[in-house]
Amino acid sequence: MSDNTLPNPKSERTRAMTEIAIFVSFAFVLEVAFKIFPSMPQGGSVSVSMVPIIVLTYRRGLLAGIGAGLAFGLLNAILSGFFAAHWASIFFDYFFPGAVWGLSALLFLWLGRDKTTPFVVSVIVVGLLQFALHYVSGILFYAEFAGDTPVWLYSLTYNAWYMVPSIILSAIVIVWIWKRLKPILTEELLNRDVF
Repeated sequence: MSDNTLPNPKSERTRAMTEIAIFVSFAFVLEVAFKIFPSMPQGGSVSVSMVPIIVLTYRRGLLAGIGAGLAFGLLNAILSGFFAAHWASIFFDYFFPGAVWGLSALLFLWLGRDKTTPFVVSVIVVGLLQFALHYVSGILFYAEFAGDTPVWLYSLTYNAWYMVPSIILSAIVIVWIWKRLKPILTEELLNRDVF
């Protein structure tokens, strides 16, 4: 007699992959929806697309979050027509910023996963990491656009114009989501490993 309480590894893997695809799609839809707001001249716009990936990371852990962030980065690069000043800037502008969203799993491990604070801290920390990557990209690859402004200041102000509002809006959205999803998320997933 088989024990039906044991999870089927194949069906769990399929469920996880489906969930990743759904959350990446939702992040991409948010990115497209936020295109109604003006974009910066060399790319970058206000968005809350990190929110679905952070929620996915909460549900599925570090590797799923990083993988989903990389997939989102590819879709975002396609959406923007792979705009890049240099081939290496594609990594700093699209892939690495998406992947850092998955690092919120480490913050959940450190701060816990049973209250709003870890979500808000995750948005702020991974948002600042994303900002740092864009900032470095601006210095390394977009110096020609700085004109007479020092390149460090140009990159700082350019990226702050869209990253600061994105972090603030994402923090607000994540608090709103947490209050509505807390009963579902905590009961099923608090004992799941973040890796």
